[in-house]
Amino acid sequence: MNSKYIRPKFKRKIKIVGPCLFLVGPIGNFFSRLSNYFEKNNVKTYKINFPLYEYGFSKKSKIKYSNDISEFKEFLEETIIKKKIKHIFMYGNVLIPHKQALTLCAELDRKGYLVNSHIFELGYLRPNFVTLEDKGVNYTSSFIINRDFYEKQSSYESFPVPIKQRFRIRKIWKLISFVNHCFKNYKIVEFEHKLQPKPIYLWFQLKGFFLKFFYKIFEKKLKINSFSTGAFFLVILQVETDSQILKGSKFENNNEFIYKVIKNFSDAKLKNTKLVFKHHPRDRGYNNYLKFIKNVSREFNISDKVSYIHDFPLSKIFRNNFCKGTVLINSTVGYQSLFHSVPIKALGISPYNIEGLAHQENLVSFFKHPKKVEKLLFNKFYKYILENSQINGNFDGYFPFESVFIFPE
Repeated sequence: MNSKYIRPKFKRKIKIVGPCLFLVGPIGNFFSRLSNYFEKNNVKTYKINFPLYEYGFSKKSKIKYSNDISEFKEFLEETIIKKKIKHIFMYGNVLIPHKQALTLCAELDRKGYLVNSHIFELGYLRPNFVTLEDKGVNYTSSFIINRDFYEKQSSYESFPVPIKQRFRIRKIWKLISFVNHCFKNYKIVEFEHKLQPKPIYLWFQLKGFFLKFFYKIFEKKLKINSFSTGAFFLVILQVETDSQILKGSKFENNNEFIYKVIKNFSDAKLKNTKLVFKHHPRDRGYNNYLKFIKNVSREFNISDKVSYIHDFPLSKIFRNNFCKGTVLINSTVGYQSLFHSVPIKALGISPYNIEGLAHQENLVSFFKHPKKVEKLLFNKFYKYILENSQINGNFDGYFPFESVFIFPE
């Protein structure tokens, strides 16, 4: 399908009808920018100030909270009533205060008091989009709907071309905030998470920066062998502490996922076909699975068929005719794979894990006979997801506030 130079349109405009409350935002100053934009449009805004400090908010907007997080829900309800809050904004829905806020919004709604919840997340359609949903994201997304729903939607005549962003000066606020948070001992999440970093994470981040260049040099021959010498399946690893694994799948960690994939690949008994694991770029410096992958591959006598790589352009992989399919849990890579009509097998909860998009039989059968992607169905699915949840912008770059939010006259 040919692409004309048209911009993606986020059609689900958010009407701001009263005071707004901000909980924990993405690391950086995006939420303060959004707050300032609302204030300029005569909307009162407030920010819950947890010990994990966020920069850029005015003094009059800050509401301090440093008590035990288990008591936050009661405090939040009092704040909502007192300040007449109509909108709550948060980044992701896995943090303890965010889960409490979503539960509270549902309870208040049943009592006749409507508070609109808005959840930001990294874009499902990487790298040029930001996600915005109401009740849940990722494995709790409102877009986890059956095939029939998407079949009834309209399709694109040609796919839109997003605005791309390169250098973003506001990234400096991510660094400042990240360092600040590393030295704050205040629990806001039940498991390890980069929104609640530890001092050791600073070393992991620095290590990951240098490893990017190391792998680019020392994995060059490995990548050529993986992608240029015959058929292969691509396996996408999640960040080890990602809630997509912990909450959105049956796996407890990447090792369990890796073991299952290698075992099932061995059971498929394919000839002249390789299995290529790709490390998550945001987990570089934190974890390395080379030793484990080698050990499991030896256990099933397929060491010569399995490889493990780091950074490599996904578009090049998916345009490669040797690529026979993608195995993942619930990664945004699934959308990219489908966009290029490369078959996928999703082993976690995800919007695209439906008949016609993702292979619905077991993993062994996927390796043997991967089901083709129904292009028209994906077109409709992609259009609906984009127009109802994807904003062509960036948390620390350009963001089209005026195209997303509207205000009563």
